[in-house]
Amino acid sequence: MSMDGNGFTLDSLLSYYEANLHAEGKSPKTIEWYGENLDFFHRYLIGHSLSTRVDDLTVDIIRGYIRYLQRKPKFQGHPFVAENGQFLSPKTIQCHVRTLKAFFSWLHREGYTKENRLEKLKLPKAPKRIIEPLSNDEINNLLAATNSLSRVALRDYAIVMTLLDTGLRASELMNLKMEDVHVEQGYVKVMGKGGKERLVPIGSRAQRALLRYIYHSRPDVNGIANVFLTLAGDPMSTNALRLMLSRLGRKSGVTRLHAHLCRHTFAVNYLLNGGDVFSLQAILGHSSIEMVRNYVALTSTDVTNQHRRFSPMDHIRLRPRANRPFCVRRRTKRKATADAFTPTY
Repeated sequence: MSMDGNGFTLDSLLSYYEANLHAEGKSPKTIEWYGENLDFFHRYLIGHSLSTRVDDLTVDIIRGYIRYLQRKPKFQGHPFVAENGQFLSPKTIQCHVRTLKAFFSWLHREGYTKENRLEKLKLPKAPKRIIEPLSNDEINNLLAATNSLSRVALRDYAIVMTLLDTGLRASELMNLKMEDVHVEQGYVKVMGKGGKERLVPIGSRAQRALLRYIYHSRPDVNGIANVFLTLAGDPMSTNALRLMLSRLGRKSGVTRLHAHLCRHTFAVNYLLNGGDVFSLQAILGHSSIEMVRNYVALTSTDVTNQHRRFSPMDHIRLRPRANRPFCVRRRTKRKATADAFTPTY
């Protein structure tokens, strides 16, 4: 059944769309991200005196919106961050378009449009950048920066070890509960995206780091089940984790440190150490193998090292070559100024 012509506006459907995302089990972060992008699109329509009626949202309007995003200065209108002369990144623009394509697919499924108007709209191209995982030296520098017996250092050491040994997302680590940490059995139980629960193995070094933190550093607060707490005994938030990693990065000299980089580093090292993509998929909590490929692109250095070990031609026993003299360069009178030469054998 189609409801075309009923005059639904974009803003009148946003709350209904959000409710559907909740019903589909989307994570709160994903729902928030969709909402912010759609709200930004709605403000664009209002600001450019364009209709917000669903019937009037054509592909041409979306293409105009994409051109607007491509020319939009980064941090324009931001209350705290000044513009720096840069524009929105192609990846950011691609995310905005992904949101619109998902929304228009929903409009068609729910009968608000007779067809999926953005089905054939291609995503703007965005360069695929190789994320360099943390090197062994960088990891050692990070751990050395937490090399003390203070309560904060023991907590931060346990956090870094757990991130690098399990590949947990920031939200998953901060929502980890005491009852879900099974150190003796070597795993933690994690509530991932979409309310999907999974068991994540943890190595012996990370186990020891967690035990030291739990028994010697974690505040003894009744009624709070989160594993990682502030010194005041409150659960750490993902923003607190971001600030902690930023502080640790400056202290150690690894200024590019953030939680997702630890996740990527775990994935790359897991594969380099002999792990397979299917068990990695289960550990990371991805529903498809395609998502795992975002984490397993090896750096150029890793590829070079692997090629040195497994070069096909270096492992072939070649027959000795016949001894033949090099070609003798000889200029001709006809082309005295040219670099032409006649080989002589």
